Amino acid sequence: MKTQSHPHCCVAVCAALLAAPLSSAAPTLTNETAAARLPGKFTWAELVTDNVAVTRSFYGALLGWTFHTHGDYVLVSNNGQPLAGMIQRQRPANQAHATPRWFGYLSVPDVEAAQQAVIQAGGRVVAAPHEVPARGREAVFADREGALFGVIHSTGGDPADASAAPGGWIWLQLLSRDAHRAATFYRSVGGYQITRNTAENHSSDYILSSEGIARATVRTLPTDKAATVQPTWLPFVRVLHLDQSVAHAKQLGGKVLVSARPDLMSGKVAVIADPTGGALGLLESNPK
Repeated sequence: MKTQSHPHCCVAVCAALLAAPLSSAAPTLTNETAAARLPGKFTWAELVTDNVAVTRSFYGALLGWTFHTHGDYVLVSNNGQPLAGMIQRQRPANQAHATPRWFGYLSVPDVEAAQQAVIQAGGRVVAAPHEVPARGREAVFADREGALFGVIHSTGGDPADASAAPGGWIWLQLLSRDAHRAATFYRSVGGYQITRNTAENHSSDYILSSEGIARATVRTLPTDKAATVQPTWLPFVRVLHLDQSVAHAKQLGGKVLVSARPDLMSGKVAVIADPTGGALGLLESNPK
């Protein structure tokens, strides 16, 4: 979690971090033939960091991820399946808020149309639409509060909906100062259906759904956090034993940003930061 910064400052920092072109060797999103397109699904994630070597060591030991380097792009896999990418970027000089961060890409039918929707809804363009060979057309934006996200229209379709394996992405949550306003923004960009979350012991205010499937949640930051936490997307990884994973993260040089507690999804979630400061959620799921 980050100290408060003006959204325009956040956008400028993100633009600086992503200024250099990404590797043309970025992987396809799926190896499936004739894969379907699932608009609104978050299909990929990337970490922009100033120390890929440290983050590789941390996540490899914590989650069992493996890595392959393609130019300046590091492909992250979980159990042999492509999962994410890591991008090495130097922090801009005199930019205290240039904290490494994870962000996700959502599937869209038309990247240029998504860009227009972002601009009309008050967001900003961080990386303009561009082609990535073998992967598709993509762009990176910031919403009205400065939260970073990408959109992609993949060449070969989107990964199928399936249960997350341990070490895989299991959920995505947007932390906002106004959850309803933020959910409305993403509805205009991703075509989501918005549902108020009425589940017992819930940790979010609204659910974003597409194709009849919940894709992400949006939470209004608590009053005591709104002044100190920058609105951001927070991806969650599935783990089998949360307490063990949190303890291991600390041993590896990470920090605990949000500890597991009974009033937060029955103590099944926590938020950590890797040694470079990138925040990541951990969610225990171990079906009987």
